[in-house]
Amino acid sequence: MKTLSKIFLLLVSCLLLLVVFVFFQWSRQTGLNSKYWRSTLFSALKTSTQPTLNIMILGLDKRDDSLEHSSVTDTIILAHADFQKGTIHIFSLPRDLWDYSLNSKINEIYPNSLKLTDKYEQFNYIKNNFSRITGQKIDNVLVLTTDNLKELADLLGGVDLYLENPFIDYKYPNPDYVKNPSPSIPVYKTVEFKAGWNHLDSTNITEFVRSRKSADTAAAGGTDLGRLERQQQLINVLLDALKTDLKPKQLPRLYQFWQSLEHDFYDSEILAYIIKNYKIISSLKIQRHSLSAGENPQNNLFYHPQKFINKQWVFLTKNRDFTDLHQAIKDKIDES
Repeated sequence: MKTLSKIFLLLVSCLLLLVVFVFFQWSRQTGLNSKYWRSTLFSALKTSTQPTLNIMILGLDKRDDSLEHSSVTDTIILAHADFQKGTIHIFSLPRDLWDYSLNSKINEIYPNSLKLTDKYEQFNYIKNNFSRITGQKIDNVLVLTTDNLKELADLLGGVDLYLENPFIDYKYPNPDYVKNPSPSIPVYKTVEFKAGWNHLDSTNITEFVRSRKSADTAAAGGTDLGRLERQQQLINVLLDALKTDLKPKQLPRLYQFWQSLEHDFYDSEILAYIIKNYKIISSLKIQRHSLSAGENPQNNLFYHPQKFINKQWVFLTKNRDFTDLHQAIKDKIDES
């Protein structure tokens, strides 16, 4: 018995030493001391989590160049995570959706939030407005720039995405011209993605998510709506890669990348969700939902009116208070 007890104590001691070693290695690689991570872990263990989580993902393509000056969000996605059902629902909202309450398109919500001086108030402004628009209580906000996407794609070693239809955009802004406007440099360049598997990394992922002039219809991959569909596909493959392809040695770099993003998550909050849902996180299923858009309000949730609103091309919903959008999102979530 004494021998078994000694062996057991030795194994426990070795395990504790391993935990301490990993703990301090993680602290060193993330640049945050062990005291921070101890308090974060204890806080996470005491933090209660919800069965669902609603995150607004805003894609920011900030431009301040010879072709465009803008800080509006081109990508607006509601991600609804249901940990009990093991599902993540993804809904894309058109950036040109008109909001009568704000008297602007919804892609102005993010830049309008920047007029507030306090960061907490900025996030609350974004969450309150998108809660009103979607009918879902928004818990957190994540802002991604095109540079962030390039960095994430490289961190994962690139991602592979399957396209049903090819697309060619002959009027994609030429980065060389943007950097140095000159009559000797073409204003536009041609961007092409073939049908079938495409490998996306920092060399082409920006073109993939930005391009919208490859065709006159969304079905052919053009317009803002065609771009929305591709962006949903990209979010899908990125999430899949994070769930299945991420290696332990990549975690410190992933954490540093996460810290560089604009969001309102606490480390203890994220850790709490990981601890309490670790069994299902790797098997979470992603469901992408298309919300119909077109010219006819009888057949489409989002429709383009026959006249401009404030001299702008916009989408509307039949109800000014977005109750039809609320119901459409709720129905899609309840179906799963």
